[in-house]
Amino acid sequence: MDCVTSGAGIYLSIRFYGNAPWWSARRRAISSRYLAIAAVIVILLAGVGAYGFVESRHTTTTTTQSTTQSSSSSIDDPYILSGPSQITVTAGGSSFVNPIMQAWYLEYSDITNGIFQLSYTAIGSGAGITNILDNNFEFAGSDAPVPASELATVKNNTLLEIPEALGGVAIFYNVPGIDNASLDLTGSILAGIWNESITMWNAPQIQALNPNVPLPDHAIIPTHRSDGSGTTFAFTSYLNEIDPAWNATVGVGTIVNWPTNEPAASGSGGIALLVSQTPYSIGYVDTYYASNNQIPIAAIQNSAGDFVLPTSSAIESAATSFLPQLQSNPTFTIVNAQGASSYPISTFTYFLVYKTQTSQMQGEATAYFLWYIVHWGQSLSPTLGYAPLPSSIVTIDEGLIQQISYNGQPYIAPTS
Repeated sequence: MDCVTSGAGIYLSIRFYGNAPWWSARRRAISSRYLAIAAVIVILLAGVGAYGFVESRHTTTTTTQSTTQSSSSSIDDPYILSGPSQITVTAGGSSFVNPIMQAWYLEYSDITNGIFQLSYTAIGSGAGITNILDNNFEFAGSDAPVPASELATVKNNTLLEIPEALGGVAIFYNVPGIDNASLDLTGSILAGIWNESITMWNAPQIQALNPNVPLPDHAIIPTHRSDGSGTTFAFTSYLNEIDPAWNATVGVGTIVNWPTNEPAASGSGGIALLVSQTPYSIGYVDTYYASNNQIPIAAIQNSAGDFVLPTSSAIESAATSFLPQLQSNPTFTIVNAQGASSYPISTFTYFLVYKTQTSQMQGEATAYFLWYIVHWGQSLSPTLGYAPLPSSIVTIDEGLIQQISYNGQPYIAPTS
């Protein structure tokens, strides 16, 4: 621990070195202990967030973003958070990213020392985008890129869109009498269910794929998100790839023209609870919320013709198949990926943050927290149903985070 003197006074700098043996052992212990706590927190939040938004606030602490190592570079300089004893950063948006966000909070709180506090409100990607554009958040979480028309409202600043996690949109259902069987479904069947051209669980198209499942002669109840949702964006982007008429009828976006008779709920937790409480219903939600509500998840046919569940490896495979496109456009949509092992409804989730910060301390705290997430934080992904970022995406993220600056000075300088 060093005592550092600056123009603002005296403060402490604690240096953590990511390649030190004691740190590696401690980090493993931290991860196993706090992931269990994070899971409990998120399950509880999913329940209370039913038909309103899922609000998640967790206080975290930090003094410094320190030495980190990624597959693409080695950062050897400690990053010192200066300023008062506490710095509060306000953020919000995506509920899709909320489970792993809780785990990130818990680990970052444990490895840092009392300056940084983060309040993240899971109100959906659409609200996250609105609030970052209105300068209400230091950063926002979104599972959808910001539309070009909305980027035009950013005055004299650049809104950076930083991929920070990989997830899958799970198709889950509540069908009595099938003993929680995992159904095989195709994209065309999903489009038919949600545009209501396929209305019965024992429809010939579904029964033919699942000959050994006693599908009931009962109407399907499709559900959807009522709020602006990046999960909706990913799901409708996939259906648009499969069904040429989809965009002209329902549409693609965070909010679309769902049939008005379909039940809806706000937030991932809201959809999870709605489907769990509604027999014969079907919904779309991120993998974590589906699996933790113990509702069966469908295997979806990918572009290679294989039926694949949204596992961490299948989601990572989808991203890897699009690496050339992602190199030039990190917000490229990765649905309907090539490859026998790719899950077809995979998506990135993004941090939205301004390049030019107006508060020196909040900007510094935000930059260091994002740096932790795209490096150390990625190891928490598989346990919660996400996939770690490919190393080439980490390299892209490093370049984006190193653009975050105050008065023309980046917080994290590019390395040689």
